[in-house]
Amino acid sequence: MRLFTLLLIASLFFGCKNDEVSWNTPTTLDSYFMTEINKHREKNNLSTLEENNAYFEEAKRFAAELANNPMNREQLTKEEEENGYHKKRIQSVTGSTDMRGCTAYAAYNILDPIPDIVKVMANSCRSTLENRNANTFGGAVFQNSNTGDYFYVVFVGRLDK
Repeated sequence: MRLFTLLLIASLFFGCKNDEVSWNTPTTLDSYFMTEINKHREKNNLSTLEENNAYFEEAKRFAAELANNPMNREQLTKEEEENGYHKKRIQSVTGSTDMRGCTAYAAYNILDPIPDIVKVMANSCRSTLENRNANTFGGAVFQNSNTGDYFYVVFVGRLDK
């Protein structure tokens, strides 16, 4: 019995480790999201954007923040726009200029966000997605486990090379 308990605890311990969010590595959905943004830009005769880990990390953090506070998503977005905390952190790490960020979400009734992932963003984030001066970006998708809402966040900017 004692051996069984130890095995159970060990499997739970190692099982939890796999569920941790990796801030530096996009999931399949995040990668898909960023690919679709570049396809959207190509359709609009804009240059494709280069993925940047600092942008992605902040996008993921902000998406997680929104997903954990679904009732405050408008307030959080307004607060983020007012103080630019995530944008300031990206700029201090990367030295980027012309920094923009945008958030959107798909309501719980859209259980599979893949077909409409950029349509949802384009409705509320056109100026960010179609920023002609941008050359780098990071985007993330996060789902609230209670409501099923998907939160999309993209940060776009210019890095002088």
